[in-house]
Amino acid sequence: MLRTIRAALTYAGSWWLLAEGDPSSWTLGVPAVALAVLVTRRSAHDTAGPYLRLRALPGFAAFFAWRSLVAGLDVARRTLAPSLPLAPAVVTRRTTLPIGLPRVLLVATLSLLPGSLGLSLDGDQITLHVLDEHAPLDADFARTERRIAALFGSADLVGDRA
Repeated sequence: MLRTIRAALTYAGSWWLLAEGDPSSWTLGVPAVALAVLVTRRSAHDTAGPYLRLRALPGFAAFFAWRSLVAGLDVARRTLAPSLPLAPAVVTRRTTLPIGLPRVLLVATLSLLPGSLGLSLDGDQITLHVLDEHAPLDADFARTERRIAALFGSADLVGDRA
C-alpha cells in the first residue's frame, strides 16, 4: 500500500510540475495519474524491481540540473563557434541497471549529456547519437549510471561491462 501511495504522489507531483500548477489540467491529470499507478501496480506484481529512494531524489535532481546546464552551454558554445570540431556518431553502450524505470531514466538522463541524444533502448543496449565521438562519453555514462543506481537504492545495481 505504501508503494502505491508513493507512486501516486510521485506521479501527481510530476503532473503538477509538467502542467505548471494549472488547476484545470487535473481534468486530464487525475485519469493519467490513476492509469500510471495502475500500470505501476501491475508491473510491480510481474517483477519486484528496485524502488525509488525519495531521500536520494534531491541529490539526483541537483545532478540532473547541473548536467542540463552543462549540456545547454556546450550546445550553445558549438552553435556560436562553428569552428569547433564535430564528429557526430551513433554509439551503443551496455547497461547493467535493472529492466524498467532505471533503464528508461538512464536513457532520458543521457540525453542531457553534452551533445548526446538517446535513440533507443533494446534490452541492455542503449543507442545514442553524439555530436563528438571523441568526448568523454564513457566517463559520463558511468557517472550517470551510478547516480541512477543510487537513486534506486543500491550502487550494487551497476556491475561490470566486460
